[in-house]
Amino acid sequence: MRDPQVDHSTSRVKVYTEVTDTISISYTTGIQRVVREIVSRLDTPDYPDIEVIPVFSPAAQRGFRLLTDTETRALHIHPAGGQAGRRADKFGPLAPVVKVLGDTKIVYQTRIRYRQARSFLRERRFHTGNLAVERFESGSVFFDIEGSWFDPEPRSTLLPKLRQDGVHLLVFIHDVMPALYPEWFDPRQVSAFTDWLTAHVTNSTRFLTNSRCTSNDLLKIASRMGVDLTGRIHQAALGADFVDRPPVAVRLPNSIDKYLLVVGTVEPRKNHQLVLNAWDELRRTNPGLGLVLVGKEGWMVDDLVNRIRSHEEFGNRLQWLGGLTDAELLWLYQNAFITVAPSRYEGLGVPVIEALVNGSPAIVSTGGALPEAGEGHTELVDPDSVGDLVHLILRHIEEPDHHERMVSSALSFEPPNWDETTAAVAQAIRSTVESPQSKN
Repeated sequence: MRDPQVDHSTSRVKVYTEVTDTISISYTTGIQRVVREIVSRLDTPDYPDIEVIPVFSPAAQRGFRLLTDTETRALHIHPAGGQAGRRADKFGPLAPVVKVLGDTKIVYQTRIRYRQARSFLRERRFHTGNLAVERFESGSVFFDIEGSWFDPEPRSTLLPKLRQDGVHLLVFIHDVMPALYPEWFDPRQVSAFTDWLTAHVTNSTRFLTNSRCTSNDLLKIASRMGVDLTGRIHQAALGADFVDRPPVAVRLPNSIDKYLLVVGTVEPRKNHQLVLNAWDELRRTNPGLGLVLVGKEGWMVDDLVNRIRSHEEFGNRLQWLGGLTDAELLWLYQNAFITVAPSRYEGLGVPVIEALVNGSPAIVSTGGALPEAGEGHTELVDPDSVGDLVHLILRHIEEPDHHERMVSSALSFEPPNWDETTAAVAQAIRSTVESPQSKN
């Protein structure tokens, strides 16, 4: 449906939207899903005043180019999620050495050079020279929608040049956790993210966030930089309607009668150990209770990964799944006994929304925006309290009436959808063009 507030007689604003990571990464994570859902919906007759132009930033050269036909098709398809295996495992006999050296500076730089070489070969293979975008037109919008921290041209040099050329700047801030909690991230990630965020705070016209929590965090961080972003932040609640096909069953061991589900990359802030500790207390007296982890391995979690893979129930009642399609993830949500979101902090918490919309009771931590994501339909737990989590899970096991009440509460949840998300993004684009700051 067309937006009745839009004057369809006006010329279309060109919105150059970077999709480099989304195209380059062969699996789906939260940000890639956001990019695909929004770009696909903006690129329809529903938004006649907006011309979205996806662009790619090759690592082998500076600047941007348009997508190839193959990349354009890939932009509208959600690949499966990341594999659950450890990255070092692919090196076979050398895996122990890679695990030790994997975070050293020389290996880190080697990985960067390797990615650059692959990108160079990619550009040669696709003959992309004729797709180069020499410059973004004055009056157009550059929409920084991804986590583009490691782009070949730093935002600290790119954004001032775009402003000088009369380009309006809009950025989607998914969270600011590397700036708030640097101890959860590799120092190089913290440095790259801080530089990226500083460049946007000092140059961009408008900001999009996915929650009130992230908006407030952004205001605080900007204030520390001496910048007041009041009135320049828009919120776009993320949709939960991520599957347009029937669920596909995931084969689980017969030893699992019911299971706790945790969805998310295994990384420090996700706090998987809270659920592992609670489940370890419960499993001996509840032999049919399983634990299903879904997500790829992140960083700084070697001890946790070793604990999972060396667990006596690993591969049996303890499952770590990766490479799942959306339809398989849908089935896991719909059949979960409880979905647990134990993170110490989240900018939003999309798995909470996805769990509720699929009728799964959800126990979530009080970290960041997780209570906001559940809108009163979840049970809350302190991210450091194993005892509280054990108590809540036991209540579901021992009090069927309570469990059914929480199932009913989940089913009554009214989630945002991606059409609403995209409408909010479109309004932010219009505000970016109309903003007085964009004319400075």
